Amino acid sequence: MVKIFENMEEIVKMLVSTWESIPRFYQKDRTVKRTLQCRLYSYLEAQGLDVVADYFPPRMSDRPVDIVVIDKADPKNIRLAICVDELVTLDAVKSLSAFDAERKIIFTIHPLEKKVKESTFFLKPGIEHYHIKGPQSTQLF
Repeated sequence: MVKIFENMEEIVKMLVSTWESIPRFYQKDRTVKRTLQCRLYSYLEAQGLDVVADYFPPRMSDRPVDIVVIDKADPKNIRLAICVDELVTLDAVKSLSAFDAERKIIFTIHPLEKKVKESTFFLKPGIEHYHIKGPQSTQLF
């Protein structure tokens, strides 16, 4: 089985490029988040993968997992789970921790790296974190 997101450096570059392509007037936190979610969804779908958006794990109602990639042969098997947030949040970590998956990733977009670094306190083993740096002129939040 092929590993999804084998080259994370390329994925991060793709997301930065997507963010930079949003006109400055539209670069608000929710808009950037949703645009990056949509970009990831379309990228994964173009790879021929089965993708599901806004998956609520069993017994979780606080926050959905933004994107899951399921195994075609066994739809109950989750190969990849992704959350996109301003910071690493406890709700995202709880949602990602509520089920088994081959790979779990949180992408953060907050402009202050210090706040992002502080928020990584919530990470648990098995959850990867990548910070996406947007255009320097962006005034989010």
